[in-house]
This record gives sequence, C-alpha cells and structure tokens, in this order.
Amino acid sequence: MTLLANTLPQNRTDRIILAASAIFAAIYLFDDFGLSAPFPLDVVIKAAGIVLLALYALRQKHLVLAVGLALGATGDVFLALDESVLPLGIAAFGLGHLVYIWLFAQWRFKAGPRGGMSRIAALVVALFGLAMLNWLQPHFGELRVAASVYNGIILVMTVLAILGRAPALALIGALLFLVSDSVLAMRLFAGQLDWAGPVVWITYYLGQAGIALGLARAKLP
Repeated sequence: MTLLANTLPQNRTDRIILAASAIFAAIYLFDDFGLSAPFPLDVVIKAAGIVLLALYALRQKHLVLAVGLALGATGDVFLALDESVLPLGIAAFGLGHLVYIWLFAQWRFKAGPRGGMSRIAALVVALFGLAMLNWLQPHFGELRVAASVYNGIILVMTVLAILGRAPALALIGALLFLVSDSVLAMRLFAGQLDWAGPVVWITYYLGQAGIALGLARAKLP
C-alpha cells in the first residue's frame, strides 16, 4: 500500500482519471460472469480503462508510455470482436510490448542493473516462458508464427523489467502482464482453464496499471 500511495498523483484531475479507469475495469469484470453489457457498449467499457491510463500517461507528458497503453487498448478492442481479427489484436499488443521493451531498456542501460537476485529471477522467468512457448506450439495452428513472436516479445519485455532498475510498481506490472498472457494463451489456444477468465482480466488490468503508474512520473537518472 505504501508503494502505491507514494506513486499516486496529488493532482485531483489525475486521481479522477485513475479512479474512472479502475471503475471501468471493475465493471468489465462482470463480463466473465454472464453480466456483460450489450455490444458495442461492452467493447467501449473494456477499452475505456486502458484508454484512461493512456490519458493519464499523456498528462504526465510521457508520450511513449501513452502510445504503448493506447496500443493495448486497441488490442482489447480487436480481441472483443470477431475471431477473424484476432491476428490484429495480437499485432496491437505486440507493438505495445515493443514500446514497453524500449522503455524498460532505457531503465536497464541508463539506470543500471537491478542487482541482487535479478539475474536468477530473469533466468527463471525466461525458462518458464520458453517452456510455455514450447508446450503451446501444437495448439497455435495457423497463428503459430504470430503467437510465437508475440510470446517472445512479452518474454523479452518481462526479463528487461526484472534486470533493470525500473520502479518496483512497473516491474510488478510486467510480471502480472506475463501471468495474464500465459493464462490467456492456455485458455485461447489449448482450451485449458476455462474458469480463469476473471484471473486473465484482473492480472491484465493490474499489469497495465502497474506499468502506467510505475513509469508515468518516474525520472531516469
């Protein structure tokens, strides 16, 4: 709680934006319990939480972070539509993670390594990601190349977040994003964990929020 309290902005407008973002995310959670809003309102609700995070980043004059978040919101829209546009959703999220890779790389190379057990933690995460990718290969079907590239991108993003001195909240966000995407891939491609829809959404939103709050106001050395 102290970590979050120290990161939250003092500006009243910014706090309202963040509160509204959390409210939209909480409302969309009902979608997994059969209480979804009618189309296309449900799509608007889904994307609104992340769009507001992008607006918050923009108000902090962090344009690059805002672009990454906006790409995530775009991916949300595509994933909420017909399965035929799933590749576009994967592409949007992949581009968003490339933005995050650039941001975390800045923290790694300008602020220096995190130290401690970070290398071991990064190795564990990398091995987990590679094992997941290998296990999912037979389930990707026609999306094998796109899904494999995407999974590789998010893995690089998470490893960089661990190795660099990015704010702790951003690191937590990156790890939660990895958890969310791992569970989603198991549901979407392997037909596993059908009950885990709320887990996917909660970890996804908190992952995006962690990255947004962790990086928006942080200053590189």
